Amino acid sequence: MTNTHQATSASAKPLRTIAAILVSGLCWYISNGLNGNFWYLLWVAPIPILLLAFRSSWKITFIVSFIAYLIGRMSWFSFLVTVATLVPAIVFSLLTALIFALIILATRLTVIKTNQWFSLFAFPVFFTSFEFLLINLSPDGTASSIAYSQSDFLPLIQIASVTGLLGITFIVCFIPSAISVILFYRHKGRNMRNPVIVSAAILLIVFLFGFIRLNNKTSTNTIDVGLVVLQEKYHNITQQPDLSKEKTATELYANEISMLAQKGAKAVVLPERAINITKDNEADIISILSNTAKQNHVFIVTGYTNFRSDKERNSSLVIDDEGTVITDYNKVHLVTGLEAQFTPGKDPGLFSINQTHAGTAICKDLDFPYYINKYGGSATNILFIPAWDFIVDDWLHSRMAILRGVENGFSEVRTARQGRLTISDAYGRVNYEATCANGNAASLIGKVYINNPGTLYLHYSNWLGIVCCIAAALFIFYSLKNICRKNS
Repeated sequence: MTNTHQATSASAKPLRTIAAILVSGLCWYISNGLNGNFWYLLWVAPIPILLLAFRSSWKITFIVSFIAYLIGRMSWFSFLVTVATLVPAIVFSLLTALIFALIILATRLTVIKTNQWFSLFAFPVFFTSFEFLLINLSPDGTASSIAYSQSDFLPLIQIASVTGLLGITFIVCFIPSAISVILFYRHKGRNMRNPVIVSAAILLIVFLFGFIRLNNKTSTNTIDVGLVVLQEKYHNITQQPDLSKEKTATELYANEISMLAQKGAKAVVLPERAINITKDNEADIISILSNTAKQNHVFIVTGYTNFRSDKERNSSLVIDDEGTVITDYNKVHLVTGLEAQFTPGKDPGLFSINQTHAGTAICKDLDFPYYINKYGGSATNILFIPAWDFIVDDWLHSRMAILRGVENGFSEVRTARQGRLTISDAYGRVNYEATCANGNAASLIGKVYINNPGTLYLHYSNWLGIVCCIAAALFIFYSLKNICRKNS
């Protein structure tokens, strides 16, 4: 009888291991993709691996964690190949899987060696510390954060107004960690009353805060804005712009601006690099835009490729309703490799529209929270964003930008070539949306709210990342101290 039971148990272990890999890997794959679908599966994805890790050797834990997360990262692989080519895509996928496996090992060490209920914080602390370091060191900023997968779950993302992006990451990791650790210790006969109460209290506070913030009275002050993108065939990507082609594109945009203004738009936003402006054609191009703005009493914000000086730049031009150029902003954060020809800018693009504090930034700039904090710190009410996406990441990149509005308390108007046109408020609600990801023309008109509810994140932006790094070091120290004590 005993031999039969042992044989059954031994044969079940490989099956449980394979099942853990498949369930975890598929949950990561489905929930952490580019479209925001099935975001709630991210709360489940780590559970099978964590439960297996607490009962297995470190070697098995490492292998299983690595494979499961690698499966999950495959949801990004074709996109990474498109933007970064094959070899960097492979390296990034393998590297992130390796780091995840190390995080699980550190979590396993903490849970087993401390043997304390507070180890349920280990996984969120280690993972959030990793993202904090990545955000500060990566040339792509926050682009790979798992927090963005939750962008459509508005009650959760309100925590970003206190903690920034990392608060979302922490809670998304805390939920599966609390479940796994409580189940593990309960199986060992431990009293789980206190950790259950603490976990429930944390989640209740976070979600209650989210619901309360979403139900705050929204300002009734609005501005009607228009967004427009021409068919992709009218955008000219060249190092030697042709005057006639640029005038054609500008005149087409001018016609669209006029139509939106007739429908009530007081500001119109064009996409990133919508036109090319050189020393030779700037008088003609800017004249067309200025006359359109003046005749229609409308502000114009347009992205353009800037050949107007010796240094080529990716810029955003703001023309007021009297036809005067009031801001000429240069993109600060450039896409690695794809924008190597450009010289980065240094300063935010700030201006006023009808006595409302506003600003303009360009696409990739919104991947960097600490840079966008400069706009929030200047009491910006509306951020106008010319952008250019990669078609398949249209949902993801638009939501990455929108989360900066939650962190800083401002509304956003974002117009993306081969992406989405969105008008969002300071709570992450997308109130108007259209798409031109198929290369067709798109336009949109809607109201953007003028309000700035203020956020704690503006004043204490790095605090959660710093706290998590300190906690991670303490977890490792305490675990190693216990090992030394047992060995002595």
